[in-house]
Amino acid sequence: MLTSKKWSSLRSRSIAADVAPPVPGACSNFAQQTEETLRHRHAHATKGAAAAAIFALAASPLLTANLQSAFASTNNVSSSIACTKTITGVNNAVINVAAPLTYCLVNLDQIGAVNVAPGAGLSVSGGSIINGAITLTAAKVFSFCASSTKQGAIVARRAAGPITIGNGGKNNIGCGPSHIDGATTLSGNLDGLEIGGNSIVGALTVSGNVTPKAAEIDGNTVMGLTTCANNTPPPVNDARKNTFTGGAKGQCVKL
Repeated sequence: MLTSKKWSSLRSRSIAADVAPPVPGACSNFAQQTEETLRHRHAHATKGAAAAAIFALAASPLLTANLQSAFASTNNVSSSIACTKTITGVNNAVINVAAPLTYCLVNLDQIGAVNVAPGAGLSVSGGSIINGAITLTAAKVFSFCASSTKQGAIVARRAAGPITIGNGGKNNIGCGPSHIDGATTLSGNLDGLEIGGNSIVGALTVSGNVTPKAAEIDGNTVMGLTTCANNTPPPVNDARKNTFTGGAKGQCVKL
């Protein structure tokens, strides 16, 4: 049991400790240690928060599905094409692709037309903008995914390989939809044809194509006249109706 005298003695020692002069350098050492401790705790907390955020994102099924779909819509078709040359950034000259080369235009702002010679190939993807027409004659492959033209038509004739312009029939997985500020003409081609989910300002003409399976024309919005004729087999819409605001003729009437 503490007596009044003992309590007074303990209290005096406590006060003396509180007011005792600091050891030289102790304050600066203490401040430095405190600063380092706070810095360490802040870094640890930041890493922890970042890890928690990443975990939360990864744990979200909806977000994961959306991310997978977004990557797939721009990468699957284009990545399956073997590129001889890739052009990105800005290009201020006409592009001429000679056989047997295949050019890949990725996130490119192209000022000028793009011409593809017989036996050559072309892939356009990644939000590219083509300020001019794209003309292909007897190309070995052509894909136009998640990109657009400005005052530029797309013409592909007598292609020996597949042609893909969007892929609306499969929820845009594989080749994202595009905007074409001009007419689109596909004629006399001999391999697979798919035009899906795009907005086309001009006319759409699909004629005289003889393909292993029916050409797919699905989920597009076409402002000009859509004409389909003499395609073997006749084209289908893969259960996704098109919007032909400019009207439709021939084999495309019921699509």
